[in-house]
Amino acid sequence: MQETTPGPELPAPHYREDYRLAVDALVEEDVDGYYKFLQFVDVVDFLSPSEINYIQNAIQLPKQSNHPEQRYLDTSGESSSDTYWPLHSDLDAPGLDLGWPQIHHFIGPTEVTTLVNPAAPDMPSIKEQARRLIKNAQMVIAVVMDMFTDVDIFADILNAAMRNVAVYLLLDEANVKHFVNMVNNCRVNLQSLQSLRVRTVTGIKYHCRTGKSFTGQMLDRFILTDCRAVLSGNYSFMWSYEKLHRCMAHLFLGQLVSTFDEEFRILFAQSEPLIIENMEDMTILPKHPLPGEWPRLRDTRMRQPFEENMDRRMNQHKRQETFMDLWIFTIAIRLRSRS
Repeated sequence: MQETTPGPELPAPHYREDYRLAVDALVEEDVDGYYKFLQFVDVVDFLSPSEINYIQNAIQLPKQSNHPEQRYLDTSGESSSDTYWPLHSDLDAPGLDLGWPQIHHFIGPTEVTTLVNPAAPDMPSIKEQARRLIKNAQMVIAVVMDMFTDVDIFADILNAAMRNVAVYLLLDEANVKHFVNMVNNCRVNLQSLQSLRVRTVTGIKYHCRTGKSFTGQMLDRFILTDCRAVLSGNYSFMWSYEKLHRCMAHLFLGQLVSTFDEEFRILFAQSEPLIIENMEDMTILPKHPLPGEWPRLRDTRMRQPFEENMDRRMNQHKRQETFMDLWIFTIAIRLRSRS
């Protein structure tokens, strides 16, 4: 019998007890307690000011539950805030109810094309490639994005949904208010689109010894179409990423696409449905009518603001025509009287 050779041992996750205790001090005793603890244990400041500010703004108190929390019992007798393990949820993972391709195109070697912003000569921009993938999709579009406020890409998404392409959007929970604001400004009713699902995902939840916690963000950025092509990089769907920021993305074809397929399924299983009603008080900018070149959606409630705006424009145009007719008529009368 042939013996199997064990694979290489994976390195353990980086862990430092003094880091954990310092974070606990920040959560419980604010910034002063954090710096006092660092000075006491003679540890260099390992958190940036932005990280400290994020943690302070994201702290959540422990929730009351009928189920007792499970804690790992450390037999060494040394307490650590890393030994807190909450129970897993008993809820079933959400299903891909719009469907998912059964035949995957993961065959063959991986092909990688690198795109940069600003675009290299004779190469499409990252935004152009993303829009091309969306417009050419026939079965499914899966978008995972930390920030989505690009109205052009959103219009392409709406057009794809109107073509009965299954569209799944997974957005970062902390930034989804900006997406909702864009949707409201465009006068779009997401609930009327039967081929579109929008859900939110958070980052990793960090538990402190006292039961308090704070959650990170979902910062993945990729789009998967028809389970055959993936565009992934540090490009967010925002106007500024097209016009201002330097960034990079890679277009993947072939076997490596299966990795993104698996990652999307994992994120989708951890996601929550987007509830628009909870976002009404988060509108930042004034609302604008839906642009005329966008897809005309069937819900009359969605078209009403746009049609009312067009009616006002037509009435103004008619009044201008009437004024011009009267002006021309008056000039003609004056010329006739002079002759």
